[in-house]
Amino acid sequence: MAKVLIAETSYLVRKGLISLLEQTDGITEVKAAGHPDTIMLTLKEFSPDILLLNSAITLPVSHEKLVSKLPDSARIIYIINTPLPEDSPSHQISVFDSKSKLSEKLSFHLQKYRDVPPGKEETEELTPREKLILKHVALGLTNKEIAAKLFISTHTVISHRKNITRKLDIKTVSGLTVYAILNGIIRMEDIG
Repeated sequence: MAKVLIAETSYLVRKGLISLLEQTDGITEVKAAGHPDTIMLTLKEFSPDILLLNSAITLPVSHEKLVSKLPDSARIIYIINTPLPEDSPSHQISVFDSKSKLSEKLSFHLQKYRDVPPGKEETEELTPREKLILKHVALGLTNKEIAAKLFISTHTVISHRKNITRKLDIKTVSGLTVYAILNGIIRMEDIG
């Protein structure tokens, strides 16, 4: 479970991120600060696992000093005030990102903090989103075509495909197509 600190000057952006994070699995506590001095004080007292930092904020310390104040395993996700390209790094989010895109990027970083009860493996059932990706893969679409069709980044499609391959232990498109047919994700008639 992760602790998250939001370092953002905009009240609306802070509140929006807090609301989104409260609906996200894997988070134990969320704090937010807007003023550089308050950010530094909260950072010292709170010791977050994830720091959501607006890249436009001028802090009273250098970036290296800021990183040294975080726990070794902590991650920084930068909040950008302009739209980002589809293939932007996962450690950047934009105030223009959709809720689903923000959720996907944040979930990616929260994976390592989610608790898995001892002796219990992660579920191997495909999520609805993974089934949708699998359907498009089985129909012969490329990662780029799937990303454009679902309005997500190519990186997100690749992440879903890796999860599908890991969960099903099927590494070829033909194997995934057979699985999709046998499990009712696509029909034989759909293949063109």
